Amino acid sequence: MAVKGTLRRNRTSAPIPFQRRCHPAEVGRLCLAFAGLTLALTLAMPVSVHASTYVVYVALDDPVYDELDTLNGHGLLDDYQSEVRPIARVEVARLILEAEQNLDDAEEPDPLARSLLKSMREEFSEEVQWLENAHEDNPPTMLHPLERVEAQYIYSSGTRRTFNLSQNSREFQAREATPLLPNNDGIATSAGSNEVLRVTNWAGLAGFLSAYGEAAVAGPITRSPIEFQQSFTANGLYKGSPPVTQTSDANRLELLRGGVVASFGNQALSFGYQEMGWGVGHFASLSQGDNARPFAAVTFQSVHPRLLPWFLRYLGPFRHQIFIGRLDHGRYDEDFLNNPVALKNYSYPWISGQVIAFKPLPTFEFGFDHVIMFGGTNNSNYGWTGWIGRATGLNTGSTSQGNTNSRGGVFLKIYVPRLRNTQIYQEILGEDNLSTEFRPVGGILPFLSVSYQGGVYIPQVTRDGLTDARFEYAVIEPNYSRHDDSLYWAYKGNLMGDPMGPDSTEIDLSVGRWLDYRYKGTVDVFYTERAPVFQEPDVSKERSGGVAFDLLQIPTHMDLQNFSLLGTIKVRAACEYVHDINWMRQTNSVRTMVMVSGSLWPTWGSIVWH
Repeated sequence: MAVKGTLRRNRTSAPIPFQRRCHPAEVGRLCLAFAGLTLALTLAMPVSVHASTYVVYVALDDPVYDELDTLNGHGLLDDYQSEVRPIARVEVARLILEAEQNLDDAEEPDPLARSLLKSMREEFSEEVQWLENAHEDNPPTMLHPLERVEAQYIYSSGTRRTFNLSQNSREFQAREATPLLPNNDGIATSAGSNEVLRVTNWAGLAGFLSAYGEAAVAGPITRSPIEFQQSFTANGLYKGSPPVTQTSDANRLELLRGGVVASFGNQALSFGYQEMGWGVGHFASLSQGDNARPFAAVTFQSVHPRLLPWFLRYLGPFRHQIFIGRLDHGRYDEDFLNNPVALKNYSYPWISGQVIAFKPLPTFEFGFDHVIMFGGTNNSNYGWTGWIGRATGLNTGSTSQGNTNSRGGVFLKIYVPRLRNTQIYQEILGEDNLSTEFRPVGGILPFLSVSYQGGVYIPQVTRDGLTDARFEYAVIEPNYSRHDDSLYWAYKGNLMGDPMGPDSTEIDLSVGRWLDYRYKGTVDVFYTERAPVFQEPDVSKERSGGVAFDLLQIPTHMDLQNFSLLGTIKVRAACEYVHDINWMRQTNSVRTMVMVSGSLWPTWGSIVWH
């Protein structure tokens, strides 16, 4: 499995009531083609248990993803595919060596890239040494008792957004974890000051089996953390009034991510709580993201990009991720037992997904993703063949056997080297909720409920390569994430995809600048709209505008009382004015958020047993 070389090659309308129907003739075509291609290509890859390593996944909030995006924007990475995350520490090490080789071959110096690579080398020094010394395969048993410690201070104020994901307003709905701080693993905060402590460690056994974990303690020090829930009016409908929020104490201690991973050649099989980030979106993910907490799942994915066999090698470097897991049971408000109605409460539904990404040209990337939610209590009138058919998407059956809810999408990215390596990207995601609207793209997918996300990223606005700019938009379909039963796309009360939710639009324009080759400051100006769930006289479209300032310091070497450490600081300050928040007329809110985060990486090596 040792990798030392590189793979080089020169709304129109308002939401309407709907009823979900499973039609194999419609949904099955894309599911069959996609799942069959994914499984066939994966099984075609050679697997050797004699070439294994320790696979430890890098948290999505690690600065290394920003550093990799910068190196990629400077044209120093031949086969980095950011559309499938997380990536393993050993894959980061391979990318470091790839970028260093390309930088040495470059005609012009790039001091920013040199600074980033120096920092990355220190953070992933152990894995880099494995590759440089050809010791990636079958490493000795080792323990890394402390990979990273992160402390956060979060202050937030203002009304929080709520999300109605079903036509039936008595169903449990999603909520916003922290205003202006999405994609934070669903860590719940209270209004005012909050403190978060996160600790990460990992270990490896027998050369192929690794385990990693990240725990967090979150909430105000001086009082119990609050978890927001929703209750509704007695008749179960809005009738011009938004859902009433109620509170309860939340758990301070949470396992954010962690699991056990077995490596077999270039394939890794894991079980645990793993973050996922799919697609081309920078500010949010249409399909799978880390806005909600990770859920327990079995995951099978590639460690390094590889060329496929036979003529399929012309598709270029290939990466994949496949998972199967289960979601939560609390998908209704607590008043359900006291006032039962004819609802379909499918507790603990299954969720299964696949994503594959290719890079056939140095200037072109594309991929597909598919996720299906199925089963659960009173929704599993099928045998083991029916379970396999739904999990793979090959045969979704009928509603009498068990309802399903699917998503499927395609994404692409184009590089324009002559325009300072400008990147143009687009993603289209369909959901199989039926509606009366017919759209050409939806007919091809063949989903009808289609959402769009895309943008332009200019990594080198100025000649010195220190300034970048990005424009990104998202147009979210009214039926996005929703369903007429509990098979909607939320986990633990947080949206699993785009944090703006259904029937919304967002535009972002950001400009960033590197200072002293160690600090990056970014200004993001954004505008959003959300249409109301019900067209009542007393509700209105929600509109907002705001600005966010981000400061990032890349991991920098420091000595603290004879301990050698890497330290980094992240700061985010944001302010937003929301008109008619949660669709209520004359209900406006000024929302603010300040987040200060400091992380430490001890640079000592692992404890090793030979």
